[in-house]
Amino acid sequence: MLAWATMLLPAMGAAQQPKDPKTDPAKAKKIIVKSPVVYTGVQYQSGNRRDPFLNLLLLKKEQKPLQDPEEPRGQPPPGIGGMFMAEVTLLGVASQEGEQTAIFRGTDKRAYFLRQGDKLFDGSITKIDADAVTLIRETRFKSGKILNQEVIKRLRPR
Repeated sequence: MLAWATMLLPAMGAAQQPKDPKTDPAKAKKIIVKSPVVYTGVQYQSGNRRDPFLNLLLLKKEQKPLQDPEEPRGQPPPGIGGMFMAEVTLLGVASQEGEQTAIFRGTDKRAYFLRQGDKLFDGSITKIDADAVTLIRETRFKSGKILNQEVIKRLRPR
């Protein structure tokens, strides 16, 4: 047993000796290998043809930017004046002494009673009928152009 231990000690000592820097990856210098292919910088020119190497299923259609972007409206005020026409729902129309009142439900689940001339965030009420309300949506562009669109909200769809 003593002979076996004496043979084991020199083997353990050899394992703990410092490694040669040429074989030690931590101390070895990094070698940079140049590519055997020389790139000349020539680009593919399609000549108005489709690139045969592009996957058509992964291509997305390019969206053209708006030529005349909409002017920002700013911070919306609280209540019905800060809601868009698309967000409100016409609940009903009330008539009293020849004056029409439209009842809308806003995004906050409250009922609002509006008359002709009252404003929403993106337009105003121009006409109230027995079963429909006509609104004018105003869009201002940065070029100064104003686009007015007529929106009709009905109680019952036709």
